[in-house]
Amino acid sequence: MNKFISKIIVTIFFILFFAAELNASDICEKEEKYSQAWYYNNCDGNILQSTDQKPIKSHLKQNPNVGYPYNSDEIPSDANPDYKILKHYLKKSINPNMWGKRGIFKIKKTKNFKKFEFDLRKDENVIEQLNKTALLSYLEYVDGKIVVDEITPKDRFGRIFKNKTKHPSHSMGKSIISYIAGHAICKGYISGINHKLNDWPILEETLFYNQPLINPLNMASGDYKIIKSKGGGEFINSNRWVNDPSIQSIMENEFKDSKPAKSKYSYSNVNTNLVGSYVLYKMGHKKFKEMLNEIFVDKVGIEYDMIIKKQRKAKYKETTLTYGMHITRYDFLRIAVAMLDDWNNNTCEGKYLKSLHENRIDKGFRPKDNTKGMSNSNHYAGQFHVGMSGKGDVPIFIMSGHGGQNIAIDFENKKITAILAIHRNYDWMKLVHSKF
Repeated sequence: MNKFISKIIVTIFFILFFAAELNASDICEKEEKYSQAWYYNNCDGNILQSTDQKPIKSHLKQNPNVGYPYNSDEIPSDANPDYKILKHYLKKSINPNMWGKRGIFKIKKTKNFKKFEFDLRKDENVIEQLNKTALLSYLEYVDGKIVVDEITPKDRFGRIFKNKTKHPSHSMGKSIISYIAGHAICKGYISGINHKLNDWPILEETLFYNQPLINPLNMASGDYKIIKSKGGGEFINSNRWVNDPSIQSIMENEFKDSKPAKSKYSYSNVNTNLVGSYVLYKMGHKKFKEMLNEIFVDKVGIEYDMIIKKQRKAKYKETTLTYGMHITRYDFLRIAVAMLDDWNNNTCEGKYLKSLHENRIDKGFRPKDNTKGMSNSNHYAGQFHVGMSGKGDVPIFIMSGHGGQNIAIDFENKKITAILAIHRNYDWMKLVHSKF
């Protein structure tokens, strides 16, 4: 009897195994070759998990770096990944399931997208970095024209990453959330950067209540006794990852009966999620979605759809938002160009950006020339890093995100560099700092 049961179990196992294999084969035949879904399902056959690797899981614990090198959500900043690992995480980061199983705002592309002018030249430093590092895309924009336009070659990551590939913003999305907040201010939903956060019931009996909006915009809400200082993404007491639960959940738990510590710069993901969620609360889902279309379709002129995500564990209709976004390489640049134009045309949104610069705060440390992105700035201005080393008070806004995502905007000299990458192992000083 036992042998009979064993045979049945073995038979069922093989049926399930071959069914899974057949299903994977069907996916590869169905999906467009070289598409995001095609690569994510390993249809290229180049990245197969070896027998000693565990299946990919998301957020094994709360921190997305747990499980590296193959089973985490992100590559840790201090890691030294090889080509195989980089390719693995690129495929993971562009997987549609990264945004498909949660509440999202999808802004659909327009046929009348903004077209660029080009006056191209070769930059050998960029080409070298594309062939040796985790760099995926490099764009340089000067006086209304793209002057350098380079993308990872096909024999590197180019069969996976293309012009239409939606890449995660990581913390560059923080700056875009701030830009969205500026539009809400200009529409009259919020009185200004000094607007008091005293009209949303969930903030009562928390440290955020009655603070001016500029405090969370400047990462100066005094939440550093509740948030772990490294990365600003985990709560000290609960170890929950900030971007998982809704803003309502963390106000009811981690921030309940909290009091603000001294107001000073302390990087925290909660601040940005609060700003985005507050704008959503003030406007409601319908008006907020309409404004997103006005910003990114009518004004920015995106060429491809873009995604803004809610928290992974939030309910679909919950009034909560993260800074997580998925946007294509040219559309990231289009957003930066819209900011540049607003500043120089002195629009209401341009005046908002200028007010952020006027109200910037000192980070409390001086940048070093061998540091990268956000570290190479001594001030913070409403979700933008400012004060690039050696540049004095020139208003150069830096949008910086995990994995090497980086956009720098020089408003006075009308210059932008825009970078996407899998990991921050490229020469930032050479590719960005030297351009300003």
